[in-house]
Amino acid sequence: MNWSIKLLILIIVVSCMTSDALYTSLLINCGLPKSTQSESPLDGRVWQSDDDLAFAPSNLDIVSTNVLENADDLPYKVGRVFWSDITYTFSVTPGPKFVRLYFFPNVSYNTTLPHQFSTSLFANSFTLLHNFNPFLNSQGKPFIIVEFQFIIQNGENNLNLIFSPGIISNGSPDTRLSYGYVNGIEIESIPDGLYLDESNLMYAYVNNQKIGYSVQNDSTAFQTAYRLNVGGEIVDGRNDNPGGMKRKWDADENYIVGERGIKLEPDPNLVSSTTNSSQEAPAYAAPKIVYETTRSMGDNSYLNLKRNLTWMFQVDPGFDYVVRLHFCELSAYVTKINERVMEMYIDGILVEQYFDILLDAGGFGIPMYKDFVIKVPGDNPTNGSKVALSLALHPLNRIVIDISLSGLEIMKLSDTARNLAVPNPPYNGTHTTSLNRTRNAKSSNRKTIITIGSVITGLLLVSVIILALFRRRLQYKKLFTSANSSRPSLQTDLCRRFSLSQIRVATHDFDQNLIIGRGGFGKVYKGCIDGGATHVAVKRLNSTSKQGEQEFLTEIEMLSRLRHRHLVSLIGYCDEKGEMILIYEYMPRGTLRDHLNYRDAKETCKNEVLPWKQRLKICLGSARGLEYLHGANKQLIIHRDVKSTNILLDDKWTAKVSDFGLSKVGPASDTSDIGVGHVSTIVKGSFGYLDPEYYQRGQLTEKSDVYSFGVMLFEVLCARPAVELNLPTVRACYTKRILYTIVDPTLTGQITHECLSKFGEIAELCIRANRDERPSMRDVVLSLEFMLTLQQTAENTGDVSLMVDFTISSNATCGGENGASTISFGEYVSESRAVGIDTQGSTVANNNAVTNSHMEVKSASVFSEIFDLRAR
Repeated sequence: MNWSIKLLILIIVVSCMTSDALYTSLLINCGLPKSTQSESPLDGRVWQSDDDLAFAPSNLDIVSTNVLENADDLPYKVGRVFWSDITYTFSVTPGPKFVRLYFFPNVSYNTTLPHQFSTSLFANSFTLLHNFNPFLNSQGKPFIIVEFQFIIQNGENNLNLIFSPGIISNGSPDTRLSYGYVNGIEIESIPDGLYLDESNLMYAYVNNQKIGYSVQNDSTAFQTAYRLNVGGEIVDGRNDNPGGMKRKWDADENYIVGERGIKLEPDPNLVSSTTNSSQEAPAYAAPKIVYETTRSMGDNSYLNLKRNLTWMFQVDPGFDYVVRLHFCELSAYVTKINERVMEMYIDGILVEQYFDILLDAGGFGIPMYKDFVIKVPGDNPTNGSKVALSLALHPLNRIVIDISLSGLEIMKLSDTARNLAVPNPPYNGTHTTSLNRTRNAKSSNRKTIITIGSVITGLLLVSVIILALFRRRLQYKKLFTSANSSRPSLQTDLCRRFSLSQIRVATHDFDQNLIIGRGGFGKVYKGCIDGGATHVAVKRLNSTSKQGEQEFLTEIEMLSRLRHRHLVSLIGYCDEKGEMILIYEYMPRGTLRDHLNYRDAKETCKNEVLPWKQRLKICLGSARGLEYLHGANKQLIIHRDVKSTNILLDDKWTAKVSDFGLSKVGPASDTSDIGVGHVSTIVKGSFGYLDPEYYQRGQLTEKSDVYSFGVMLFEVLCARPAVELNLPTVRACYTKRILYTIVDPTLTGQITHECLSKFGEIAELCIRANRDERPSMRDVVLSLEFMLTLQQTAENTGDVSLMVDFTISSNATCGGENGASTISFGEYVSESRAVGIDTQGSTVANNNAVTNSHMEVKSASVFSEIFDLRAR
């Protein structure tokens, strides 16, 4: 082979090796079977087992075990519990790294409760976690991702991650009172100098004093506290490109204090030709989507001069923090320097007095970021308490009196002891003694005493649990047999009580061939009662399910006193011999989801595909059922799990809302003022449908059902699963009046232009991020009734020109890099309405402001506690 060809091949190989440090990731799902891999159904990433000879500890099988969790996506389906130290050794190249840890908070193993697990983690010379409990740090979220970054120095060939079960002092330093636990480990390479860079001189601010500050690469580690896409939607790891670092950027709305300002999305044609990388902000500093959206104050110059736009964050005291602010000037009204200037305050300290994005970035549409170091005073608390850290931007009196911010990152720096760990927040529930373990006991007497104490404690604990369960059982029995004379018997009221033997006869002893559904509660069987005269659906609680008595009682309580044509009827229940079984009317046509025939679905749809008018009637019936819930008995009922699998269809295609196991009674109010206030509760719902405001704040209102219903409306229109509906893209298509480009093509020639326009309008209103902007279910019902009238009138005329053809080929796009559509909108939708423009709370534009057409409030993509897309 020619020497020049050899040299070329060598150069290519070397370049690939060096690029691996940036683009190659390592995904470890702790607890997967040995030497196996598994692909995430949501993002397609492949996770490998932690039991691998290349990096697994030799004692893995001796001091740990795997546990299965009630989660639907990796790496949370399986985790590893350990009761002694385990060390993973990864062979990595030198340079900066992200290390992300994944935790499922509601872990369960033996008798140890979620708040009793405790994990410490050491990485090379850094202490990253100490006695960390995922449950106490979850704040109600369904999972936790903790992200660290540090540099592997030249000469360090390995990254050693030492996991240790937490040790809680109990008079003896050797006493272990907890198990350690972890679900996943991710290692990503970071471009040199992006975060940890000794040559980047920053400035720290202490008591209004500005001092030079330089990060020491060999002795500093970061922990990501916040990473926000300001003025935009959530950006998940799949869209954090280029760079391949899989960073997640959250929306900023939940952190704004006081005046919220407005989201600004500039003209797509303007954006597509700008937001280029620069020396100040290379392409991988932040994804392009972050720089393409901003948050500003609005166009009221007089008010803007009198106020700030402020964000507030909770951080750990006693640490230094790097606050990185991302900017990109994209306003068409800023054409020269000194036309928009602002001040920046961090923690009340003026850190930048005359900041001009255009001047500092070096031109229009050029991204940039600025770093500041803030020393947050205080001692590391023993109770896990946090302190507030604020960011405030204020405009100066120039041509454009406004501020602009695109992104924000806050990173905690390790202290002088190379420590990032802090105590857990306090546990507010009832503490239960966890499993006691000892290590390196100094005498056999101590081991004997601890063993005897553990046995006695365990026996007492079991006795207490048995007694509590017995008492609760008696209470349930009184409830269901109406021993309490103040309440009529469910047997003689609207709900029958069945014996277990009757249920066994009805289902042929739970014949597997009669299973018609599965869910989080358990299996659903088709059965016959009353001598075969009545077909029923029998839902039987699975003993391994994390749902149980509470959902069982809620379902009975709700459906026993609610009767409506569009609510599924509860016929009875069985609570005998430890079984919890619910018996419903049988809905022969299954769920709404069964008939949507999702495009690109892996399985072939065996059910009849619904025509448009049938879909519209089903949506209207479902809305009427929810309207009844929201307005019944002067005390609204919030369903909390509205989705296409919970809409059942009878033999006449009548839609009925089902599955009330997660329902909540809302705050009492008069009929004329339903919806006042909220219910604070743990976040529960289904992935893809969960209201982002409820998810972030834990404040449940009837508007949470409205949001879920809006997602379902787009699901019905587009024939796409909720988890695949990209709501920002869907809204962009609606806003640009090209909604027809994403509609289910099987509906071509079935929907009128006006009906499609109105349907998109009400669906978009339902998924507004701000719940106050969403309509009530009564408004939704009225809109759907009007749409059905429009549709029927058009069909009666027989004029095919009124119908939309969804098979038209075009280059229209709903968003992305190309931005705007190339199609003439008036050809397809009614021009009698201004469709898709968010006018609520906005004002008329003038020369110093942005037009309303540039503003848009989007709904965030959210994650939920329940990921099962099937009906329970």
